[in-house]
Amino acid sequence: SSHFGASQSVVLRVGRTAFHKAPLSAMPPVVISEEVPYDPATHHCDNLDLWKPLGGHLWWNSLYWTNFPPLAMLSQVEENPDAELTASLRLLNSDQRLAEQYVTFGSAREDLCNSRELPKTGVRLSVECMQYEGAKETSWDFPLASYAPRRDNHQPNDLQSRRFWDNGVLHLGLNAEEFSDRVMPVGELDACIHIADKAAADNPTWGYHHAVMRVGGWPFRIKRIGTFEGCGDGGHRELNLGICYWDDALIWELLEGEPSVGAAAPEGAKSLRVGYKYWASLMDLDWLGRKVDESKQDDPEIPPQKGYVWFTVEETIVVPSTGRKGIKIRILEEGIVPAWMDLNFLQVFAGGVPLGHLDEMQSEGPPEGSVQVYRIPSGPTDEEAQRSVVVKNEHSQIVFDEPMTLQVNDFVDLGWAIHDCCYQGATIRLSPKPGKWATAVGEDEGGVAFKASGPPRLCHGEGPTKVMAGLSKSEFPYERRLVM
Repeated sequence: SSHFGASQSVVLRVGRTAFHKAPLSAMPPVVISEEVPYDPATHHCDNLDLWKPLGGHLWWNSLYWTNFPPLAMLSQVEENPDAELTASLRLLNSDQRLAEQYVTFGSAREDLCNSRELPKTGVRLSVECMQYEGAKETSWDFPLASYAPRRDNHQPNDLQSRRFWDNGVLHLGLNAEEFSDRVMPVGELDACIHIADKAAADNPTWGYHHAVMRVGGWPFRIKRIGTFEGCGDGGHRELNLGICYWDDALIWELLEGEPSVGAAAPEGAKSLRVGYKYWASLMDLDWLGRKVDESKQDDPEIPPQKGYVWFTVEETIVVPSTGRKGIKIRILEEGIVPAWMDLNFLQVFAGGVPLGHLDEMQSEGPPEGSVQVYRIPSGPTDEEAQRSVVVKNEHSQIVFDEPMTLQVNDFVDLGWAIHDCCYQGATIRLSPKPGKWATAVGEDEGGVAFKASGPPRLCHGEGPTKVMAGLSKSEFPYERRLVM
């Protein structure tokens, strides 16, 4: 950075966990740099400013590197100073290391899936709720599209400072009591709450502003947090957190009982609300299903309380990865344990704790359904094989090929098929191996052709001079959804 501006870079992987299509390989991560031509000390942005720096799809799905568990790809900075990634980071960051380095959630998930050792034994757990936010690509990709006029010269949608989606992940709320019995006591999970760390060169009003709940080092962004204790007879307190800049003292006062000054924890500081019980609603588990009656403003089929994490306050700490103030918490068995499943690898993590590969999911519905993962060898010596995912219920069945190679819209269909099948609650079986062996898994059944999968390809000219523009985003002419 310099006196007249700042520069931030984002690490994203070449696999589809970043922005989809491309088979996974051993290629190094991709690093994108964005220049901000403003002075961080003086350029302050309003909360509703759609043009603020570091907004958009990429930045919504990114956090500063200190907010994540230790990542194997960033360890190259110390262990392999001559690596291609290290050379790029040295060039882009002012300290020649990671001073302005952000990381996408997708690349962090891919890093953990590739580097963390999975448990040696399988486990069966109850999924109380789940959330998927995948969005299909339905717009034409034609030459000069970026020059199309917009009403009042508005900021393009993909650069606005608002909430976006992530196609590559399905978030799960695991039953905390079963987790304690079959994996580890939930109270022993390393968990804390702090303000998401940012690069020192950033203005706090740029981009997004979050409080995060770290579970096993993994950050879950908090949307609402509240308590019924210490508020008088029948009283309660609740804090709704936005996505743009807000005063950090609000959450410290709620969790500590008195206003705190500064970002660093004072020596010998002690929260006045130690032992008090709280609940938190995470952005990754704040939409658990459709409405019962779409004409009503608020009529959820799945109560949002099913996605609450319940915890007690332990103490005020300095978060090791950020060096900033945080609140150590103890997760309780009364709620859920937040988890995520990467849809490329089909691996499940409880925050930063690996649980295993998805083997199957069973849902009692209605309608009753299941998700099965199979490995289909291409020959007698094929040890890796290609995976197939079969999602079915009482009325229909959809068969998906290897998730790593699916077109973007087919990949989104996979995420929604699993969600539609199991969003009311399910039992998940996790295994050290990626699915059962099979020679054939069948084909689609039932009326799964929902609607057009996307726009047709554009073309001009006829006969030998005909030119096709744009690439197909699906192997099918229609979107595939389970019959509900």
